Amino acid sequence: MRFLRSFVLTTTLILAGGYYTSEAAGFSYKAGIGYDFLSQEYFLDSAAQESADSVLTEWSLKTDYLDNVKGLLSFTVSPFSKRTLELTSRYEQTSDFIRLKFLSDLNTRLGKNRLDINGELDWRKRHRGEENFGDNYIFGYSRAKLSIPSTDGLKTIIQMQGEFVQFDSVSSTSYNYYRIGGKLGIEKLFENFSFGDIGLTFTTRQVPDSTGLNYVDFGLVGSYFGFYDQGELDFFGRLGRKDYNQIDGRNDFWRVEIDGRNKIRLGERNFAKQEVEFELTDYDPTDPVNLDYYRLEVTILAGFETVFFTVGIGPEFEALHEAKDDFAVSEDYVEIGAKIDLDYIKAGRLFLAAESVLGKRDLKDNNELITDYTFERINLIGDFKIFKGLSLSVLFSAEWEWHQIATNDSEIYLLSSSLTYGL
Repeated sequence: MRFLRSFVLTTTLILAGGYYTSEAAGFSYKAGIGYDFLSQEYFLDSAAQESADSVLTEWSLKTDYLDNVKGLLSFTVSPFSKRTLELTSRYEQTSDFIRLKFLSDLNTRLGKNRLDINGELDWRKRHRGEENFGDNYIFGYSRAKLSIPSTDGLKTIIQMQGEFVQFDSVSSTSYNYYRIGGKLGIEKLFENFSFGDIGLTFTTRQVPDSTGLNYVDFGLVGSYFGFYDQGELDFFGRLGRKDYNQIDGRNDFWRVEIDGRNKIRLGERNFAKQEVEFELTDYDPTDPVNLDYYRLEVTILAGFETVFFTVGIGPEFEALHEAKDDFAVSEDYVEIGAKIDLDYIKAGRLFLAAESVLGKRDLKDNNELITDYTFERINLIGDFKIFKGLSLSVLFSAEWEWHQIATNDSEIYLLSSSLTYGL
């Protein structure tokens, strides 16, 4: 009954406000196949697993977390000619799972104000094989955003959102929860199409099966994307506080996040780009599990661009520092690498974004289980329109680690792809 009530309530919230129209409805569909793969391989010394008299050999342990071919089918209906409302249903099936999604996106006017409502209902069920915790669930999400304009491109933003997850069977890693939150802020559009916003956020989560996982999260967020004579600037920052329902303030923390990018044009085709990511977490109190830390990443690229093609090359630096006592093993590291960024965009035909980083991570403390290593990381996202409605989408990520102790080497691969036809 609880499942049925949640299903009906969320569906009503998501779809409210828009099936009825006297205008011709728009309709589109997609059908196709996909393949998802996630695998990790690492190497072990057999002497650690056998007796002292065993022959010393090296063997690899490979785990395929995901290896699925899936069928895909989706339908989208736009009841209004101006596409103020879109309703989408998606069906996916693998050899073991069925997944069904309902999505909606409503954009409308309330006088001079703008109201955006979107939602998602996601249901997954194992239909074959042995069931594990977290296999079967229903997830619901809904967000409403009201924009109230004033003078000089300034808007007041009032936003509310909510979500829930309900599993057929719960565990320490798959638990039911309800989360609601909101944002109150302002947005500003400038004459040169630059954009900025700042706001206060609030979120609370309730976990019926484990009240110690309940929390309240509030913060101040701001962002800016803008142009200037010789380039463009992109910035995001957040100061937040998370309070868990634990005795003595355990797990509570303050967190600072900063993400900034600056691109400077050097002539007609050349550019230089600086990227900075910084995060700092301060727990109260610090304990052996929750450690105060900061992480800093800096990238400096020089590149060349045309109408369709952009390439940037340069160094990347990253450092992590954790608060430790004299008896704990530190996970501090300094990482230096060489990065290549590649983008190719041809409107309506091809989108490709790829990056490669080759570098070295030096750890403050080395032991038999973790050592300094050289790494190679590759990330790729691509979408290619093959012919008319036939498209291929690919997401690929891989990382290789070569350690000072060879038996600590590891490899990880992630692939998600789909070949679809739609009208």
